[in-house]
Amino acid sequence: MLHFTLIHCLSFILSPLGSLVSAVIQFYQQLKHLAKQSNHRQLCCIQGNQQWCFEQASDIIEFESIDYKWCGVAPATIQTCAYSTLLGQDIQLLILNMNQQFDANMFAAAEGSVCGGCVIILLLPESTTAGDNFTNYVQRQLIAQKFQIFKENQQLISNTTIVNTSPTPQLYKQQHSYKQQQPLNNKEQQQAVAQIIKTVTGHRRRPLVITANRGRGKSAALGIAAATLINQGLAKIIICAPSKHAVSTLYKHATLTLTNTEDLQRIQFMAPDTLQLEQANCDLLIIDEAAAIPIKLLIAFTKRYSRLVFATTQFGYEGSGRGFALRFQQQLDQIAPEWRSFHLNQAIRWAENDPVETFTLTSLCLMEQTPNLKFDCKQLKPTISILNRAQLLEQPQQLNQLFSLLVNAHYQTKPSDLVALLNDQDLTIITMQHNQAILAVALINHEGGFEQTTSEQIYQGKRRPNGHLIAQSLTFHSGFKNAATQRYARIQRIAVQPALQKQQFGSQLLTWIIDWATAQQFDHISASFAGSDYLLRFWTRQQLQVLRIGSRKDKSSGQHSLMVNLPLSQQGKELHHQIQTDFHKQVKVQLSRQLSRLDSSILIALWPQIAFKQCHELIQQSLSAYINANRSYENIEYLLIELLYCSSLATLNSKQQHCLIEKIIQNHSWQEIVQQHHFTGKKQAQAFLKNCICDLLTQQTRESTL
Repeated sequence: MLHFTLIHCLSFILSPLGSLVSAVIQFYQQLKHLAKQSNHRQLCCIQGNQQWCFEQASDIIEFESIDYKWCGVAPATIQTCAYSTLLGQDIQLLILNMNQQFDANMFAAAEGSVCGGCVIILLLPESTTAGDNFTNYVQRQLIAQKFQIFKENQQLISNTTIVNTSPTPQLYKQQHSYKQQQPLNNKEQQQAVAQIIKTVTGHRRRPLVITANRGRGKSAALGIAAATLINQGLAKIIICAPSKHAVSTLYKHATLTLTNTEDLQRIQFMAPDTLQLEQANCDLLIIDEAAAIPIKLLIAFTKRYSRLVFATTQFGYEGSGRGFALRFQQQLDQIAPEWRSFHLNQAIRWAENDPVETFTLTSLCLMEQTPNLKFDCKQLKPTISILNRAQLLEQPQQLNQLFSLLVNAHYQTKPSDLVALLNDQDLTIITMQHNQAILAVALINHEGGFEQTTSEQIYQGKRRPNGHLIAQSLTFHSGFKNAATQRYARIQRIAVQPALQKQQFGSQLLTWIIDWATAQQFDHISASFAGSDYLLRFWTRQQLQVLRIGSRKDKSSGQHSLMVNLPLSQQGKELHHQIQTDFHKQVKVQLSRQLSRLDSSILIALWPQIAFKQCHELIQQSLSAYINANRSYENIEYLLIELLYCSSLATLNSKQQHCLIEKIIQNHSWQEIVQQHHFTGKKQAQAFLKNCICDLLTQQTRESTL
């Protein structure tokens, strides 16, 4: 990073006409000069009351007279924009108003759109409010990384004549050093383009995964490659991404590369859900920002399309690239074992060692920091304890290690979660450590405990207190008026280092949390997660039971959410039993309606909780006409439903379990069953189902004679 002392440099800069300029303009000019010399971005930090900050920022805008973008609250004369709209743009001047509260998501997303040689104006509060540990932490990081701050009551210089001179010796040395190490070619990006083209011209079923940090030219490479292929005669390329504005850079470079701009229509954008629904044909499918798309959809696309490129930001505003790498690439190993990867290291939009990028990745904890785990796990005796926030503020390296683990574990972890980690007093941080290495972490939200009146208002839909996910859902959705009066310890995240997973560390941590929650007099310990048979089995092994399944799929995960609960107190046990009884009645109706597309693997894992233990002999007798005679499926379907709900599926193989659940419980069509399980036709599928029922009846008979 380039360091300098502004108070020494400002007196040597003149405006082009040698006129007097304000102190803030002098401050900004020097930063702009430094940014241009190094092809880095610089932060122009302005700290004071909001009106004063507005005046300083407005002066800079008027002085520069270039196109700018302003995110956050602004004066009436300034047009603001949402930071999400900046993705893929090339910004020359960016103002981020963090005067009321530092928006970590805004900063991490917006800064990547600013070009090298330009300045980001950061408006900071005059003072931090009590309990705002995160803003305090950010300001410490700004100082630690040598960013100068222009303060309202301690201005560096005011009303000084600035002279246009050659760089100071220090700046000349920095400039010379930069030119020595600056890459002068774009070979890496050319290699990425070649790899994308090879996906079409090479062997089938060898998808390409491109990863890169922000500003590495990933989207540009995708656009250039797509246009090159169209120029070579390819008929149709589909671009898939979370939103169309996320691929604006891709389309910009494609347009510049196309021989005939009318061919741009052959590069078609499709949203992930639309692509899944229509299953459109194409010569190449490019999925950009793949980490922000549900893995279930990515797997489906991998199975359907033989020419496929995935691209994603590894460290960036999404905070999800590493989780994508860990989970999805494991799936690729099974589906397309000859898949290829390419990583873009070289920054294109700015020079290497950019101070703003360094600040973003280190201060917002987006860099991976995996501890050294070279020890014998069997002899390990880790310590579990509650982590003090003051300790995290004093030890940024431990904070980075902790947040890195959370980012790895969950695709939805964002920079804003760092704010909650440091500020939310209703969040308990519990870690499992060995020496200074964090082996596992859990974040516990404190929910519920409302007055009776508030709980009734939640029940009526008149109140929605911020947070309190489980308490509100069991009150409003499940319809229990007093549910929000009880106290819930909701496990928001639980994460174990990847190298230590499946070795009981997560179970050890959860056992400790249950004892802690009981001692803290919580009524329940709960969790909510995107539907997964693996996760459901983890929770049920710890005796937590499902109380609710969301009727709609979550947009981020593409899955139905599940809520699990373990009652701790006597009143908690009574409420849990009431809700569970209702849920078992409700879910049996929902499974052929709202939950008909719920992954049958989840239902198989859930089955021991919702099945009865007794089966009427009459059902077995009535079904013999279906097994041994020619009675139609439609005439005995209701009996098959009853049979399944009083049967264990444990003795059946996986295909039998999935077929029975999907056809009898979820009411999938025969055509869908044939396609999903690769039968030759309806006749073979019906014969297979009859054999499954025969096996279940044999099991029932055997159990009744024991």
